[in-house]
Amino acid sequence: MAFLGSSSYSLDSKNRVFIPAKYREELGNVFYITRSLESCLTIYTEDEWAAFLQSLDRLPNTTAAAVKEYFLSAAQKCQPDGSGRIILDETLIGHSSIQKNVVFVGAGKLINVWAEELWIEREKNRDVDSIRSLLLQHGL
Repeated sequence: MAFLGSSSYSLDSKNRVFIPAKYREELGNVFYITRSLESCLTIYTEDEWAAFLQSLDRLPNTTAAAVKEYFLSAAQKCQPDGSGRIILDETLIGHSSIQKNVVFVGAGKLINVWAEELWIEREKNRDVDSIRSLLLQHGL
C-alpha cells in the first residue's frame, strides 16, 4: 500500500474536511492525525500509528517525554462521518496554519496535510537538484 497523489479540499465553518475518497479505503474506519515536524499534519493508518508509537517507546527516557508530548498531545483518533469528513481541532489547525484550503499529499505509508498556501510555496521552492543528489548517493 502506498498513498499517492494529492487532493485539495476546504474546511467548512465547523472545521470539518473531507478525506479524499482515493485514501479512505486504505485508511479504514479509524486512523490518526497529528502534527508533523514540518508545518503540516500527518495522517497514519492504525497499523502505522502503532508502529510509530513503538518507535517512540524505544527512545531513551531522557528525551522520550518531550518527543511524546509533541506528537501525542496534538494527536486525534479519527473516525470519518458518513460523508467522509473529519474535524480538525484548533491545535492542529494552528500548527499547520490552515485557514480554509487544505491539500492532502500522499507520502507512501502516510498522508501529509498542508495549508494550500504553504504547499504551493513548498512546491515552488522545491530543490530538485538536492533530491537528485540524494537519490544518486543511494543508488536510486
